[in-house]
Amino acid sequence: MRRISTALLAAQLCAATRHGFSIHHDLLAYPQFEVVFSDAFISEPEAKVLLDPSHAVDANEKDIQTASATSDPTDGGHKVTETYEIMTMHPHKYLCAIPVIETPPTQNKTETELAKAEEARELARASAHGWELVNGLDGACLYYVSGWWSYSFCYGSDVVQFHALPSKGGPPQRDPNSQEYVLGRVEGPSSSTSTSRRGRGNKATPVPAKEAKAKTASPPNTELQVKGDQRYLVQRMEDGTICDLTNRPRTIEIQYHCSPGSTQDRIGWIKEVTTCAYLMLVNTPRLCSDVAFQPPAPSRANVISCRTIVPEAEQAAWHAQKTLEAKAAMVGQQRKDAQAPISVGGVVVGARQVQGKGEDGQEPAQLKPPRNFASGNKDNTIVEIIALGNTNEDGSMEVLSDEDLQKLDLDPKLVEELKKQIQEMAGDKNWKLEVAEDPGAATREIRGVIGSDDDDDSEGEGEDGQGKQEGSEEKFFKEEL
Repeated sequence: MRRISTALLAAQLCAATRHGFSIHHDLLAYPQFEVVFSDAFISEPEAKVLLDPSHAVDANEKDIQTASATSDPTDGGHKVTETYEIMTMHPHKYLCAIPVIETPPTQNKTETELAKAEEARELARASAHGWELVNGLDGACLYYVSGWWSYSFCYGSDVVQFHALPSKGGPPQRDPNSQEYVLGRVEGPSSSTSTSRRGRGNKATPVPAKEAKAKTASPPNTELQVKGDQRYLVQRMEDGTICDLTNRPRTIEIQYHCSPGSTQDRIGWIKEVTTCAYLMLVNTPRLCSDVAFQPPAPSRANVISCRTIVPEAEQAAWHAQKTLEAKAAMVGQQRKDAQAPISVGGVVVGARQVQGKGEDGQEPAQLKPPRNFASGNKDNTIVEIIALGNTNEDGSMEVLSDEDLQKLDLDPKLVEELKKQIQEMAGDKNWKLEVAEDPGAATREIRGVIGSDDDDDSEGEGEDGQGKQEGSEEKFFKEEL
């Protein structure tokens, strides 16, 4: 009796449905054909020969080696021939090679029944082996957080929905002041051996030897489903918390999908498909060790290759034109690369563009300089002049308004009293009132400065021992903040 290995059968099963049409495929996302315009041309005599109905060309002949050569010749194992059509797009004409995929030979009734029986045996084998792989999750808990709700799924036990405490690292912990909802429980004795696993993270619980055989079997309410070219395992759980809207227990369906490239099991998403009925997707690399659960290889669209038909008298001009176009494209690309501005964070470097313009396109508002910007101080003292008196004939004075004084946290009445005092002391000399503040200090000073007619700010005693010159600075008030 001829025996075929299960791996070979699985490979044949995958190949049998890999490139077939599926109602689950989006024709726009997965087109059957793709039109490619080749840079090469074909002469009119050659095009006429190929258009001859009696001229049947194999896809492997040299005269049609175009972009279709990128397709996998082993896909489907069917013979591919091509037909030719003229496509006119002013001012050129194109010869397009359209692949014709021959359908596989029709099987007789006996072969069809044998193929179906073989496929059923392979699916049964894949299901048993798949659950044997998934049972490696026994003793592990997976967690998923989605907004307010968190979910815990302990394999072989149940799925619970709860509100978690603020995260402090590690698995989410249930808030004891909130309600939890069981979305589904595993039926049978397997659930009783796993009820104490919750809260242990992904650490497995030791299993007695007598239970090892039972844990290799598939859980209750499970099956293998096929959707298009994808196969996955399904587990249904019932007997959840009673739903307030339907007065029935909550239920959940768990789908186990092969996740190539991942290194750990994780919950992809959880959705409430109908009232109190949930669907959960578990991505696991465990199933990927069985070829039956691996996702199908991406299929490529059949290429329709079109070449420009050029008369023999115009071939020299065609070559010259293509050469000029290639040079122009190369020069244009070089200029584009050289002139391309450098942008960092959306700001063009070296563009000298004013940033921060208003919504109306006006220039940004000019900020006032610091109070000590123009004071001429060499130290860090901030000085603000609040009143100024001149020795003009009219005896004009400049005093900050009450509103400006209040902005400086000064009492206008106090400033008025100090102004009168310094006026009496200055007589016919210039004078000014200023506020001095040291950064970080808890106090500030209001100074009165009286200057001579020649030098408003002259003060001090020289090194030769002479007395104070006319026009001295007197500090007569100190305000504590």
